[in-house]
Formats: sequence, C-alpha cells, structure tokens
Amino acid sequence: MEEGCLSLPGVWLKVKRARGVEVEAFDLEGKKIGIRAEGFPARVFQHEIDHLNGVLIIDRVNFLQKLKHKIKKYGSN
Repeated sequence: MEEGCLSLPGVWLKVKRARGVEVEAFDLEGKKIGIRAEGFPARVFQHEIDHLNGVLIIDRVNFLQKLKHKIKKYGSN
C-alpha cells in the first residue's frame, strides 16, 4: 500500500509491510500488555514503531521509487 507521513508532507510511497503484528507495550500503570493487529491498524503500528527507531518511509523504498518521486514532485514545474 501507499503510505504518507506528516514528517514528509506530500510524499506518498508504496511500502511493504506485514499484514499482521503482535505488539508488546506497557499501560499507564506499568503493566505489560499485548496487542494483535491486522490490516490498516497493523500498518499504523509498524509505521509508528519505525519512527521510534529513527526510520522514515523514504528509508523503506528502493532507489528507483525515491528517484521517481523526486522527478514527479520537482520535475513538473
């Protein structure tokens, strides 16, 4: 699916993601919880966890996708 990001306004790239995820976290009381997600919610978890690890969607695509986006965004002036 294509993904956009507020960190890169106007950028939409096809990013491969797992269809489902299992996430472990801590609730407000410090109790460990587990969450299973599929589809769009799973994509959101992966996207946001990438941010925690310093990864943006632009880091998840190949050179040709990056080049294509640059041409599309800046080459149409």
